[in-house]
Amino acid sequence: MLDVALRGGTLVDGTGYASRAADVGVQGGRIVSVGSLENVDAAQSFDIGGLVVAPGFIDIHSHSDATLLVDPRACSSIAQGVTTEVIGNCGHAPAPLVDSNDVPDLVFGYNPALDVDWTTVDGYLHAVDRARPAVNVATLAGHIALRLATLGRAPRPATPPELDRMVGLLGQAFDAGAFGLSSGLEYPLGLACTTEELVVLARATGRLGGYYAIHTRDRDFKAVEAFDEAFDVGRRAEVPLQISHLTPRYGAPPGAAARALEAIDAARARGDDIACDQHTRLHGLTKVVTMLPPTALAGGTDELLRRLGDPDTRAEYRAFPRPLFKMGLMNEWERIALFEARNSPEWVGKDFQTIGRERNQHPLEAMMDILLEAGEDAPNILMTGLVHKEEELEQTFIHSSCMPESDATALAVDGPLARQSFLGAYTWATYYLRRFVRERAVLSLAEGVHRLTQLPAQRLGLTDRGIVREGAWADLVVFDPTTIAERGTLRSPNQYATGVQHVLVNGRVALQDGAFTTERAGAVLRRAR
Repeated sequence: MLDVALRGGTLVDGTGYASRAADVGVQGGRIVSVGSLENVDAAQSFDIGGLVVAPGFIDIHSHSDATLLVDPRACSSIAQGVTTEVIGNCGHAPAPLVDSNDVPDLVFGYNPALDVDWTTVDGYLHAVDRARPAVNVATLAGHIALRLATLGRAPRPATPPELDRMVGLLGQAFDAGAFGLSSGLEYPLGLACTTEELVVLARATGRLGGYYAIHTRDRDFKAVEAFDEAFDVGRRAEVPLQISHLTPRYGAPPGAAARALEAIDAARARGDDIACDQHTRLHGLTKVVTMLPPTALAGGTDELLRRLGDPDTRAEYRAFPRPLFKMGLMNEWERIALFEARNSPEWVGKDFQTIGRERNQHPLEAMMDILLEAGEDAPNILMTGLVHKEEELEQTFIHSSCMPESDATALAVDGPLARQSFLGAYTWATYYLRRFVRERAVLSLAEGVHRLTQLPAQRLGLTDRGIVREGAWADLVVFDPTTIAERGTLRSPNQYATGVQHVLVNGRVALQDGAFTTERAGAVLRRAR
């Protein structure tokens, strides 16, 4: 007898090839039959006529490092058919850890309910194991975490002994099962590294069998130069290169994205392993503290708040050229808005041009005061920037190397994370399938599913996930291709997607008839050495 039988559906198997009618049988957590299940009994049987059965979606670029420990149900992901998340992106990772007070600066979505009881990547992954997440979890080693554990908050290049230390910590992360290295070169704690530092770490990553995911140094004014640095690092380090959220932001030179995509094509034609990913929203989302220089974060949150109370220091911060969201430098503060600030709810949703006018302040002064109002929560205050056009996203998504990603945290509308929000958390995969597959038809359903499944699995080196075939793990999603869609909006983001009927994670049913079950069958995925 099978554990689960999915009968009468249309199979889109993740390979990108044409769909076909097929039943899918599951036993012991794996797919054991793809074909006809006539006269075969099952403990649970689902008639999925008129629906698509596909591999569970893989989020190649997630920031759920903290939220999965606070609420492991990952409801915003499960509701979209997401069964695997890759965390540790943009250089942000919760380990290695020297001081637990550093965690708010090392993760997105920090919550005071987070119980930090680890110091190593291995210890962190064991904590995820104990939490029993609803989704599978794979991690990258974070460059910012490596720097913080080695240099502290010193905003300078690493010395040779410090770089050796980081290489050693990177090796420990791979021993624990990390799949690669990530960097976030626009963030205050990642700004000071040199290209040579990246080459050394990326080369070590390649030797260890992983890939290097780079959030480039500049994604607007100097996006072209930043892309050139990324390609240079990948070539010199001889490492598989993943360019995170490739589409440049507002203010980038015309044609920057097209130039980068052409460079990817040329490199792939030479045999280089290069790919990219992109989130599915028009707005960027980041922490307000990224508008301040790296020195603002030295000494932790208490020192940040003290500095923000000093008029001379604030004057220095006003002169800082702000690497992220340069609309402020362009005096276009109306394109930047406050997204999440629990202690300043009256300003959430308003743009900083309006906030500054209503507070009789320069917008950046208003930002700094909102950080002061946040107190210990200052590292978590979020802002959005209207930085993309849909046609620019489409240009990236149709490229054969591009995988969609959330660039978000897994959340839930109830429980300990109910008051937290993150753009894309509830919408990314379903928006992608609705807009670019069903409505725009720039990708076929088979190809769109491939980008969400087998393509990211191949980047991770996984051959038994991201595909529907006998012997593969039974991570499966059943959805209606005519109705699958996001419901979350910029002003009301915390709304579950629609159109997904059933989700299986490692053979156990996490979503049944559109309703969450109590199953949490996700696994920590550790890269085999």
